[in-house]
Amino acid sequence: MGTSKNEPQSTPSSWFPDDALEAELERIPIHVLVAEDDTATRNILIKTLEKFGYRVSAAKDGDEAMQMLNDELDPPELAVLDWMMPGIDGLEICRRLRLRKRPFVFVILLTARCSDEDVIQGLEAGAHEFLTKPFNIHVLAARVAAGARIVRLEKRLLIKSEILKEYLQRIEEKSEVI
Repeated sequence: MGTSKNEPQSTPSSWFPDDALEAELERIPIHVLVAEDDTATRNILIKTLEKFGYRVSAAKDGDEAMQMLNDELDPPELAVLDWMMPGIDGLEICRRLRLRKRPFVFVILLTARCSDEDVIQGLEAGAHEFLTKPFNIHVLAARVAAGARIVRLEKRLLIKSEILKEYLQRIEEKSEVI
């Protein structure tokens, strides 16, 4: 029982072109949402993140942020959310994002609140990182970079999952023939 000459010869390691996939994912800038009601802080966040190569969208309140996060065509992949802002607050946005399955959004909660209880509340609501104001732009950049790595990992996993589903379907089709 051999393979036909028309079938491509492949091994499991060739199914996942990690280097090419990684290079492509690195080439595409991560889309970051900044949701902050204070204009000066929002502008600092935007300029800093753009300087580090991110594609940035901004919202002045929680309602606008939630609208952008629900955009089906171009949703942000990472969000820097102020905890206390008009409309839906950052904590509630975290809760809503946690309840949905896709798309994944890495969330950094930015706040003047800094007690241990606040950190616990923010993380339990669904934030992945917690950053207090005033913030150091280098710490912000490092945390966003860590979030971007996780976003890219999530993308790779989704792509590989789709490849595995495709191969499983092919196997099932061939087993029906046998």
